Amino acid sequence: MVRRARLLLGLLVAGTLGAATWLRSDLPAADPKPAVRFARLISPPAKVGPFTLEKAWQLVNPRKNFGGYSALVALPDGTLRAGSDGGSSLDFQQPDIDPGNGRVRWMAKAEMADKQSVDLEALTSDADGRTIWGAYEMSNSIVRFTTDMERRGEIRPAAMADWGSNSGPEAFTRLADGRFLAIEERELEWDGARHRAVLFDGDPVAGGKARKLTFVGIAGYRPVDLVAVGGGRALVLFRDLVFGLPPRFRTAIGIIDLDSAKDGGEIRTSVLARFDGRIPQDNYEGMALTRDSQGTHVWLISDDNLMHYQRTLLLKLRWNEGRERQKARE
Repeated sequence: MVRRARLLLGLLVAGTLGAATWLRSDLPAADPKPAVRFARLISPPAKVGPFTLEKAWQLVNPRKNFGGYSALVALPDGTLRAGSDGGSSLDFQQPDIDPGNGRVRWMAKAEMADKQSVDLEALTSDADGRTIWGAYEMSNSIVRFTTDMERRGEIRPAAMADWGSNSGPEAFTRLADGRFLAIEERELEWDGARHRAVLFDGDPVAGGKARKLTFVGIAGYRPVDLVAVGGGRALVLFRDLVFGLPPRFRTAIGIIDLDSAKDGGEIRTSVLARFDGRIPQDNYEGMALTRDSQGTHVWLISDDNLMHYQRTLLLKLRWNEGRERQKARE
């Protein structure tokens, strides 16, 4: 979630403004049942770097507390699971493949009011989806779940103990070889590009050994999610808050290779794309990857912070994987 201090100005200047708009089909009527509808956004084809926007939706639900989705993971059976920083998660099928689905299975509803216990910011899973891990930024902890989101262990790693209380492990993923990477959202220097990171040689909850690293991202942006893409590589989702009337957000995607990290433990980002006005804009914080006969796709979900001028958006981006090997674009 965007840090409260950085949102304060936006809340003051935007409290009376309506939601930001994007050309879209009519939103469906409110459904008294706890179902989510996917309202297709009408937008022209757009390419940014190696990514092509194929489809976009706004997720709509009559519940007042619907939203706040800051985590996303693709499970082996094709399900996309989103996690909120308010203590709930939801499962849904890809809306372009199963448009009639439209109903979300709510899981692990939090009964505790303690923000530290529910501030989920990232999700990742093992290859078969039987074990899922979540990163929590208020407590700087990592929780292990069953596939049904039942808690099966928690740890607050000593290597993350002094990370920001509201800007901690917002980006987190499990690599194919069983290593885990967590990156602190907070910069080491204001508006800088350097962040603290920790690489675990195995499941952190099971005692995986931690190695401290330095992550070098994009100046002015913050890392808000990670997704492993093979080997030691991972895509990094970046977000920046731009104050205005109302506040708006900038988004970028980069790629890192842990196996080419410098001896000093420094991981550098190659910038793949910066979103422009052709892509529906909002506070994208969750990212997932799917590979199937239709190609490789990156999915993004936005955290509306439960603010009336933001939306819960879902993007489907086709990724031309070969292009990330080209010279990074700044």
